[in-house]
Amino acid sequence: MIIFVAAAYWMILWVTALPGSASQIKLSYPRIEFIEGLRAVFLFRAQGVTPDAKALVGGLAIGERELLSLEMAQNMKTLSLTHLVAVSGANLAIIMGVVYLLTAALGLARNTRFVTAFLVMFAYVLVVGPESSVLRAATMATFVAIGLWLGRGTKPIISLAWAVIFLLAIDPGLATDFGFALSALATVGLLTMAVPIYNWLCRFMPKLIALGIAASFSAQLATTPVLLMLQPSIPVYSVLANLIVEPVVAPVTVLGILALILAYPLPFLSSAVSYLASIGTWWITLVANEVSTWPAARVHFVAGPAGIVLAALIVLLCLGLYQRRLVKYRPGLSISLVAVLLLSASWSTIDQIRYQGFEGAWQVVNCDVGQGDALVIRSQGVVALVDVGRESDPVDKCLDNLNISRIDLLVITHFDADHAGGIYGALDGRRVKTAVISGFADDRPLVSLVETALAQSEVEVLTGFAGMGGKLGELNWKVLAPTAKATEAKDSNDASVIVAFTGEDYGVLALGDLGAAGQTRLMRNAGGALSELANRPLLLKVAHHGSADQSSQLFDLLSADVAIFSVGQNPYGHPTKKALDQAAVSGSIIVRTDELGSVAFRFEGQAWKISSAGKLTA
Repeated sequence: MIIFVAAAYWMILWVTALPGSASQIKLSYPRIEFIEGLRAVFLFRAQGVTPDAKALVGGLAIGERELLSLEMAQNMKTLSLTHLVAVSGANLAIIMGVVYLLTAALGLARNTRFVTAFLVMFAYVLVVGPESSVLRAATMATFVAIGLWLGRGTKPIISLAWAVIFLLAIDPGLATDFGFALSALATVGLLTMAVPIYNWLCRFMPKLIALGIAASFSAQLATTPVLLMLQPSIPVYSVLANLIVEPVVAPVTVLGILALILAYPLPFLSSAVSYLASIGTWWITLVANEVSTWPAARVHFVAGPAGIVLAALIVLLCLGLYQRRLVKYRPGLSISLVAVLLLSASWSTIDQIRYQGFEGAWQVVNCDVGQGDALVIRSQGVVALVDVGRESDPVDKCLDNLNISRIDLLVITHFDADHAGGIYGALDGRRVKTAVISGFADDRPLVSLVETALAQSEVEVLTGFAGMGGKLGELNWKVLAPTAKATEAKDSNDASVIVAFTGEDYGVLALGDLGAAGQTRLMRNAGGALSELANRPLLLKVAHHGSADQSSQLFDLLSADVAIFSVGQNPYGHPTKKALDQAAVSGSIIVRTDELGSVAFRFEGQAWKISSAGKLTA
């Protein structure tokens, strides 16, 4: 009963959550100087066989992900290996197990062993920080341990339910946290499906292999509905990749934590231990880099709410099949599962077929990259791409579906992750001639990562400034803002490179994340160019995914024929009612990628023709 209560409570909080709801624990988590210093020293002293191998030592030990290269992070995501750098129950189990065994070997009393293990766990949580997965794991471990301490015991699934209720009660913002959902659902899969799958697999293969497959598959299956919210595709080689790397995970984790402990008192020994650990993480990087390049590493699944519902049905039916109390219903459950799988496969195939319809005479495609921007403009076979989304895979797949192997002009409007993070997806397997970036003084790590990626691909990089322009087939392109160093901008969004494409018949304007103040400044400084755009059929990529920070005067001035809201699942309330209303009042047709998926536009008969392929709601 408590399991259903936990699920219902979570669902109510999720449905009723206000836009922008976030975990208060994460927001108010104390920063302890000693712990921050320990993390810094550990990461500074860490050594590795390769940079990514060194970064993964920090990832497995303390959940540090920022040091991973964009390429490695994307390869791991392609194979669903990112859970390795999300500290969770596995890490805590390893730590508490080691501590308990050591204290037992020292002959300490049972209560002392329990207390010591919990103190170590608490210290580790402080070091890792307020990660959703570690909060869930630590709370669940506490409920399990209390039951064992009292000699009453408890089912792990019951402890999980109580942990979910407890955490949501003190921090309702966790209900909308993807990390929390993935951690809890992965645990549900492990607790409910792993054992029966393992028992079945043991008939055909060695027990260790069966255990690895069962654990990976059950966790992957249970988290699929949430993963589809982030990306509508299924990792084909996930189970295999996890099986291959699993033998090194525990040793690397133990060695990484040992290096952390030694960081202050014995820094040189810490470096040596971290290097030893990196031999194991090097194997993980090798697997990630190799297997992610295999054909069809991810296959398309039904996008949008329909895909999430279908995935949830598949999970629920699988859960039902493994429940002893439902044995008599197994024939019906099996038939239902086959029916849902066939429906999902056929629907996904239709999605893909519809994508192929984009191969015709389109001029503009707004790729569905989730909560991010990626706008493709083509004229006489010459291609421009404005922004690349947050992740590499969505923009890469979109460009592949459009058969684009060369990008003549790449514009990175600014260096927010949802505009620049997918850079490798644009560069992989393609020749990019010229890139235009903002000259705004931005010291975020993503800036150097993007610049490095462009340099490695031998792309000519130019700083965008108002007045810069050139030819794109039959179109003229022109930067309308900012100035060369964007000194007028108050932040990165305000320094977005605003680029317009104009031809004899139509125009396209991409506004990046420019806010209302910047839009007012744009009207003042580039009024002539904006008026020229307004005098022809215009596609407008609305600024900042339809945030409320918009200028109604700009909407009225442009009176765009089509207003594109490039938006995905997000906690910010994008697109806002204000932005949607402003677009509607100005007479624009509203196109949303969260509803339609990728959208293609072709200019025909003095009007824009619109087709959608990514979702079946068009």
